[in-house]
Amino acid sequence: MKRIRPFSALALAAAVLAGCAVPPAQKHETPQLELPAGRAVSEVQADWWKSFGDPQLDALVAEALANNRDLARAMARIAESRAALRAAHAERLPRVDASASAARQRLGPNAPLAAGGDRLVYNDLRAGLGVSYELDLWSRAANLSAAARDELLASEYARDTLRTALAAQVVQSYVALQSLDAQVVLYGRAVQAQRDSLALQRKRFDAGDVSALDIAQLDAELIDNEAQLPKLERARGEAERALALVLGRSPKALLEQGIARADTFTLHASGVPAGLPSDLLLRRPDVQAAEARLRAAGARVDAARAAYFPGITLTAAYGFNSTQLSNLFDGPSIAWNLGAALTQPIWDAGRIGAQYDATQAQRTQIELDYRERVTVAFKEVRDALGAYAEASRTLQSGERRAQALQRAADLTRVRYDGGQSSRLDVINADRLALTAQAQNADAARAVAAAQADVFRALGGGWRAPTKTAAAS
Repeated sequence: MKRIRPFSALALAAAVLAGCAVPPAQKHETPQLELPAGRAVSEVQADWWKSFGDPQLDALVAEALANNRDLARAMARIAESRAALRAAHAERLPRVDASASAARQRLGPNAPLAAGGDRLVYNDLRAGLGVSYELDLWSRAANLSAAARDELLASEYARDTLRTALAAQVVQSYVALQSLDAQVVLYGRAVQAQRDSLALQRKRFDAGDVSALDIAQLDAELIDNEAQLPKLERARGEAERALALVLGRSPKALLEQGIARADTFTLHASGVPAGLPSDLLLRRPDVQAAEARLRAAGARVDAARAAYFPGITLTAAYGFNSTQLSNLFDGPSIAWNLGAALTQPIWDAGRIGAQYDATQAQRTQIELDYRERVTVAFKEVRDALGAYAEASRTLQSGERRAQALQRAADLTRVRYDGGQSSRLDVINADRLALTAQAQNADAARAVAAAQADVFRALGGGWRAPTKTAAAS
């Protein structure tokens, strides 16, 4: 006993020193950020694209959400995270294994079991069940399970972020396609009207009523407008194929199938309310994903800290062993054992400390990512709202300008019929009116696209918080 006491004292001292090296427990909380004030707004549906009131657009968004390959990859990542959560949860439960073995052995004459005259050749048949369970005294497995759960939430929020961005991209591509359709129609009508006018003026030129200068000016204007049509047609084809790619269509469908849409420009923005509350940004899926990853990082820090403490493993086995298969499952063949093992790290050259410091550093990085994500969210929303306001003002001004130019073109035509204006004046007036209408088509596209960008920046629809929700 006297020989054991120095070793026991040394082991006890090492255990105490190891316990003193354990870092203190920390309370991981989401940082409280300073947010500007804002008033509540009425609820907006999550499928916000339906507010445009276009069934064709609704069908295209549904097709994109069902077939887009980026979204399919996000769903696969969710399945991976869900499997990781099941694996982490399984670590908290006992493990049961069934085993069976058969062996034929020969012992040498000098083996200990052979010294008493036992048989040198015999069978070793075994069958049984084994149970092992590690007590989660320090919540290591529980923290790893919590981290896996938050990682699953983060992957689901990432999917929601992608869904919103995908819907916004479909809306913006669709409204661009409608705008190009309108511009093609406008320029097509203008070109046909100019062709008819030129044909009429050529007859007047033959009769000596107009000069060669007027014919040359008409011809140059017609050539200029005709040159715009191929450019618009090419842009429309590219926009249509780009939208088909977002929809997840096959290469064959990409070339052969068109995009169903309304014949006229029907997609008009419905507006966004003023004074959006700042806490809307905290409900953005990407912000919620960053917060979930921050919680997961904190749980991993706590799991790494648990490695400093003793581990206790319980084992049990029940089964049969025999030298003959005929009596393997008889009563005398029953064998069992119960066991418990305790391990306490004393010295590992700093491995546990390095792992703990690494998880701490990872959490610090993720917290900085969270803070930056919230700041970026505010910037994106302010930029989107500013772009929407500017686009709305541009459209309103453009509509007034187009109306004024159309009235001027009508008056110029009346003056021309009365002999008070030249044909060149009519051409210029019509050209300005046409250009204003085409610019309005693009301005309407910009407004609808800007509203879609506002929805994307806000993470989709929003709703006014209720007292019950705020309390919970």
